[in-house]
Amino acid sequence: MLNSEITPELLKTIAILETLETLLEEAPTAEVETILQESWIKISETFPEDFQEATREDAGAEGLRRYIRVKAFFENPVENPIRAEDLEAYYRNRAPIDEDSAEFLFPE
Repeated sequence: MLNSEITPELLKTIAILETLETLLEEAPTAEVETILQESWIKISETFPEDFQEATREDAGAEGLRRYIRVKAFFENPVENPIRAEDLEAYYRNRAPIDEDSAEFLFPE
């Protein structure tokens, strides 16, 4: 499943984003939450362009992992089968984002 774009560093970075997401849920103050959100955004900006786009469509570490599975499936469906639920979620999350409810991705 790993192609040249999906490096061990990229997978580790996704794990870091997941940790930040967990910390965001536990942020004791709005200031700490803002710092964590800014960190999440800056880290996600280090991804290749298609991963950045996937983040906008399905924000979060799980969405990026799903994107990796779907990307691998389309590159070689025989060797990289996926669950129908993953494919359905992938396409569902490609719908336009409601910017009011996606404030996290569009900080002012």
